[in-house]
Amino acid sequence: MKLIKRNGKSKHSKIFRYLVIWGIVSSLLMVVNQCMAADNSAGSGRPDEIILSWTGEPETTQTVCWRAYAVGSGKIQYMRESDKTDDFSGALEKAAACTELHGGFNHFEAELDNLQPGTDYVYRVGSDGCWSEPAAFTTAAPTDKFSFMFMGDVHAGHNDMSAGLWQQLLAQAIAGCPDVKFALQAGDLVDEADDPEQWSQLFSAAAGVFNYIPLMPAEGNHENTDASLYFKYFALPGNGPSGYEEKDYSFDYGNCHFVVLDSNYLGTPADSGYDKISTWLKNDLAGSLKQWKFVVLHYPPYPVVPDNHAENLQENWVPLFEQGGVDMVFVGHQHVYMRTKPLLGNQVQPDGQGIVYIMGLAGNKYYAAGPNYDYIAKEVSNASNYEVININGDTLSLTAKDAEGRVIDSYMYIKQPVNVDAAYTVTPLPDVNYQSDAAEDGISKMTVNSGVAGMKYFSVQVASITEHHGNESLVFTHERNGIQLNLNITKADFDVVDIAQSGFNVQPGDVIKVFMVDGLTNEVDSNPKVLQ
Repeated sequence: MKLIKRNGKSKHSKIFRYLVIWGIVSSLLMVVNQCMAADNSAGSGRPDEIILSWTGEPETTQTVCWRAYAVGSGKIQYMRESDKTDDFSGALEKAAACTELHGGFNHFEAELDNLQPGTDYVYRVGSDGCWSEPAAFTTAAPTDKFSFMFMGDVHAGHNDMSAGLWQQLLAQAIAGCPDVKFALQAGDLVDEADDPEQWSQLFSAAAGVFNYIPLMPAEGNHENTDASLYFKYFALPGNGPSGYEEKDYSFDYGNCHFVVLDSNYLGTPADSGYDKISTWLKNDLAGSLKQWKFVVLHYPPYPVVPDNHAENLQENWVPLFEQGGVDMVFVGHQHVYMRTKPLLGNQVQPDGQGIVYIMGLAGNKYYAAGPNYDYIAKEVSNASNYEVININGDTLSLTAKDAEGRVIDSYMYIKQPVNVDAAYTVTPLPDVNYQSDAAEDGISKMTVNSGVAGMKYFSVQVASITEHHGNESLVFTHERNGIQLNLNITKADFDVVDIAQSGFNVQPGDVIKVFMVDGLTNEVDSNPKVLQ
């Protein structure tokens, strides 16, 4: 993998210097550390397939996993970069939990805790006389400026080129964005989940990447055929619903909240796990006060070609995303790159409103393009790709590139100010008589089309974000040339009623604005509270 130096401060340029130094040191220590000279084949005992993830808080913990052949115990040595020594003298140590993996290999897992936020650490894993090469990680900082990576299906083992292509994508991503903090992945990492050789191809291709930055995956349908190796290899947060720990989980980084879901178990209300998973999801999203919220799952709610999972996801799960304030959803499964327009209530919304869905493909198992549904903003087929997402306060920028580093898509999302009293979304329903968008203040508006005049009705769909007891007032205002002509009010319990309409005698260019309020009275010293 090519590592570059940017402004003399890149973490990966520092990592490169560590590797050079340790290459020299390890050559001097061959006598006492013979396993360093061995390859990773069975019998060497040398630690390999080293993967970082999080099972605790990213600011103060780091989880490290690895495997070794015919070794029954292992540990990790670690220290702050500022305190590093060539032989790790003075390092802290922690014993690793050991479990059987496959074919004589054992899996080791250690969670480092009580770490300092925003701090560089160096580490090595193994046992006395048989250590891995040193690597490094950086704990999360309390920041609103950082970058992360997303990758779709890899399908290592699909053919002889699959793992190598993923290695190329990873190299391109790290070279182009050396300060990326972690990677999300939407499942189907391997083609056959019960084949240890395909997992070895996957992790060998990732060497030098995910022993420096954490990898946080979702389970795909290919892993679900036999998920035993998937859950043996990965250590993931256990904060999901009972019975679905590590399948569903969440974590925070900076000003962002991430939810990872196993879409193999996202059923309908008639399915046994629905209440448990949906309740956990609603509580998890509602309990987060982070500025940005993201979801990762394998099956796409909005596909590029017809998919038998989409209807259920749109009907039973997308409303939970919307009510929970999710901004972007990352998916895979259909083996193309795709970005939707912002969507809310199954309707296209103006930029900055609704949820944007991103589909990725990090392998070479290609599917054909779809019929170009009207909710699709960008689609690219037959191109392996990765996405880098940059967070800068209230602005998100996404750049998608192919294996050659060429930009195939870019997108900017500016987060709209959040009304802390918001309990509903109000979305105009499509109609031939008007065009829908949002006014400068974010209130929904409908502009009467050319050639339309007379008595017309204007309809909106109301969706509850959080339960609000009692009746609310939906206000329709009729404006012409910036002057308000009329005002109609519909009062109802909009936790029960979800459609409202009002009629006005209009002319072309007239504007109908709609907003939800509570406490609407005629009292001069009382101001209503906006709930939209």
